[in-house]
Amino acid sequence: MTTSRRGRGLIAVSAVSAAATVLAMTAGGGADAAQNAGAEGKKPAQAEQSAGKDRKGNFDARTPNARTTYARSAKVEGKETAAAKKYRDSLGTQGVVEVDPNTGTPAQVTKLNGFLTGKSAKKATDVALGYVKAHPEIFKLSDADLGTLKLRKDYVDDLGTHHIFWSQVVDGVEVFGNGLKANVTKNGQLISVMGSPVSGLATAAQSRSAVATPKVTAAGARSAAIQDAGGTTKSATATTSGVSTKWSNGDTAKEVWFHTADGLRKGWLTYTNSGGTKIYSHVVDAQTGATLYRKDLVSEGNGDALVQDNYPGAAKGGTQRVENLIYNKWLPKNAKTLLEGTSVAAFADVNDDNQPNAGETVKVPGTKTGAEYKLTSFPNASSFCSTSFICTWDPAKPDSWKTNLNQDVTNAFYLASNFHDWLAKAPISFTPAAGSFDTAGGDPVHLNALDGAATGANGGPDANHDDNANMSTPPDGTSPTMQMYLWHSPGKSDEQEPWVPASGANDASILYHEYTHGLSNRLVVDATGNSTLNSIQAGSMGEAWSDFYAMDYLVSHGLEKDTTAAGEVLEGKYVSHGDLFRTQAIDCRVKAVSPNCVKANGAKGGYTYGDFPTIGSRGPEVHSSGEVWAQTLWDLRERFGRAYSMSIITRAMELSPADPTMLDMRNAIVQADLVASGGKNADIIWTVFANRGMGWYAGVVDGGDAYPAEDFHKPPTGATTSLTGTVKDKDTGAPVAGALVYVGGHSSGYAGDYAGSTDATGKYTITGVAPGTYPKVVVSAPGYELLVQPVKVSAGAQANFVPRRNWAASSGGGTVAGFNGPDYSDFGCGPGGAIDNAQGTGWGSTTGDDNGTPTGTMVPKHVDIKLPAKVNISSFNVDPSATCGDSGTASTGQYKIETSADGTTWATAQEGTFTTANQGKYNLLTPSGNTTGVQYVRFWMLSPQVPDFSTTCPGSTTSGCSFTDLTEVQVFGTK
Repeated sequence: MTTSRRGRGLIAVSAVSAAATVLAMTAGGGADAAQNAGAEGKKPAQAEQSAGKDRKGNFDARTPNARTTYARSAKVEGKETAAAKKYRDSLGTQGVVEVDPNTGTPAQVTKLNGFLTGKSAKKATDVALGYVKAHPEIFKLSDADLGTLKLRKDYVDDLGTHHIFWSQVVDGVEVFGNGLKANVTKNGQLISVMGSPVSGLATAAQSRSAVATPKVTAAGARSAAIQDAGGTTKSATATTSGVSTKWSNGDTAKEVWFHTADGLRKGWLTYTNSGGTKIYSHVVDAQTGATLYRKDLVSEGNGDALVQDNYPGAAKGGTQRVENLIYNKWLPKNAKTLLEGTSVAAFADVNDDNQPNAGETVKVPGTKTGAEYKLTSFPNASSFCSTSFICTWDPAKPDSWKTNLNQDVTNAFYLASNFHDWLAKAPISFTPAAGSFDTAGGDPVHLNALDGAATGANGGPDANHDDNANMSTPPDGTSPTMQMYLWHSPGKSDEQEPWVPASGANDASILYHEYTHGLSNRLVVDATGNSTLNSIQAGSMGEAWSDFYAMDYLVSHGLEKDTTAAGEVLEGKYVSHGDLFRTQAIDCRVKAVSPNCVKANGAKGGYTYGDFPTIGSRGPEVHSSGEVWAQTLWDLRERFGRAYSMSIITRAMELSPADPTMLDMRNAIVQADLVASGGKNADIIWTVFANRGMGWYAGVVDGGDAYPAEDFHKPPTGATTSLTGTVKDKDTGAPVAGALVYVGGHSSGYAGDYAGSTDATGKYTITGVAPGTYPKVVVSAPGYELLVQPVKVSAGAQANFVPRRNWAASSGGGTVAGFNGPDYSDFGCGPGGAIDNAQGTGWGSTTGDDNGTPTGTMVPKHVDIKLPAKVNISSFNVDPSATCGDSGTASTGQYKIETSADGTTWATAQEGTFTTANQGKYNLLTPSGNTTGVQYVRFWMLSPQVPDFSTTCPGSTTSGCSFTDLTEVQVFGTK
């Protein structure tokens, strides 16, 4: 049995951290599953997904390594002018100025308690550009820079707010990702300016063009992108217009400028679909063919038709009824098949080649004798089949899915078309101008129903095409792809596979969840329209929004019950035959008492921010961690009613900074209310968020922080003060110059509003800080441990920090000198993840052979780390936790650490065994010897944390039986 690193699992409907991104729809899991191999069977509320490594994760050369990021961030902070400081201070205690360390220009400028400008009768574009011109001390844009701005979009939402986007263009070529975004109220008040524009662009472009002639063609870039994604380039006809080329299969390539920490480069922006779920956007270096940017776009989850509004067997919306697809303008009158919809092109992609082949298309339903396609039930397919949860195929009968093929595709077409219209209406107002999916705009949803249903050897789906659903969402103007799968794996018993044998196309909650990934990925974007839902915090909100908008529809239409009682509203109820699909219901209040509102530790009540890492069985993970956000949004819905809550929640996405944390999005909702009501509801909104642990003093390091610190306070009032202190090396006492000091939760980027950097003496000052206790004040410096500690801020108080030199850190010169086992670097979890000073990433390897075959025999894996100098080691700091989407069982168990002066002769310095108690944190280890003059450190993973490993693992799907991982190794000492 060979185990794929592809995401398998429960509704694989997800969005991801920067490390790995198959956004699929996966059900949550209980904590016991991560600690007990026997609990890893697929139970609705205690299930694990062994995330796959046959697809590459996201990559962005604009943030190449921690060393560059820290250095540029500290440089930005250290060079702040008096005029810039005066500007920051003028915004008050709830002003936000986030400076992008890559460009030195603002990623976001806004206020939470007011507008940047007063009312104005000027055009919205003039208000925004006038403000930018008036503040060169912050935006750093010259007249020549302003001349590169090209208005890309200006749309007005249902509150009258203008959302304006400018790209930067030189010589007809657009800058990828950078530009200006502005939001202006209907009264002409400037809400915010964002975008990280490139200063000095025209000069930089001229210099680059003079020294580097592009060598890679559009066709070469397409091939390079497909190869990088692990696909095969297929022949297609190309058509070129200006700087853009489009192929007959839908692939595209466009010349762009790409701004990195090392300067401006010419590149090709590509969109490629090379089969299955290998749907990516790349920027390929036009000079070298190297990958500068990679984004996985998949988010893993006559005319008379018979359709269901909910799911087959549901008490409401569970019986087929007649709906005319032409009358509702979902199909033109002359349409022949369901490929011709006004917003959806649906077919049965049973061989998963993303092409409508013979036998896969469905003719427009309806005949002279009545509506078509009646659902046929398979009552004996499983013990889960009943009149309340109707089975639509039989996994034990080859090709049984063919019986309902026409019905399946038609129902999927109906649900997607219907939801398109629902989202377009106020108060959500997801219109063509906002980025909706429409045939007229060239980007209808390509809906692949029964995806991969014929890929298995048994007349059914293979292991990569069941219990899943997903949605890929490229930028506006290019069609997204939705893939709906069958549920219940062939050959599995009901105990092994606790899902109703059904199709996701018949479950409205699943399909609407997937569709909402399209909405969030079109609204939370950079200046050039690329989705920025990349980190675990942003990805978790992506999953939460999908659940929230889906269940909002079903409850609003009376299809699902939501009374004053808690624990009633369940996502995925159909396929889980009424059991929990997530770990809790979405309507669980903080102190709710309900069987559907119980935490993994047995505590009653809904989640708060501090629960983020412990909600699911596999530790922090976007589906389970997102439940706290979904429940918080449901609180807002209950407090304000549907209309107002959906308005400000949707508008907040449009106001959001790039790659937001939950605290950033909280701020955006406060801003949306400021626009909608003048801020009349701000206190209520802060109360809701504070009740969920997202109060004023809540803290996160950044969007990749999976262990946020919760707080239950509303914003303080009164005078502000300054936070001052020193940063010194813990071992030597020497000052650490150029270290960045920032308050987590009040600085979304490395350079934000509550941030400063140390001078040559190690001193720093952060002005304008509201008094109180902040749980996460962060110190980061190249080659040092990321130090996070609570600080109580008061007048005259100081906070001093003593980080330790981490000689293994890549940001300080540590390198990977060697390793054995497979290299999963392209999937976001290569050996370099063990020394990147970040607990959000790590090194993932296999337990046995390089294919991950679960034999019960460990093949030890090691990584060799070369330190930048010879060191006398005092201690090691190790986080053995699983990474790469694996469960806790894949964490390192038995280990050994060896040291060497020359990388040839090795001696043991420490050995032992980690247990579940060591997961999710650093563990300080004192070496037993061989610590002097060390320049090489070798870490051995000798076993995973699977109980009874040798007997449990042969043929098992338990994570640790196939994969063994390590999150981080730190090395402390002195030269």
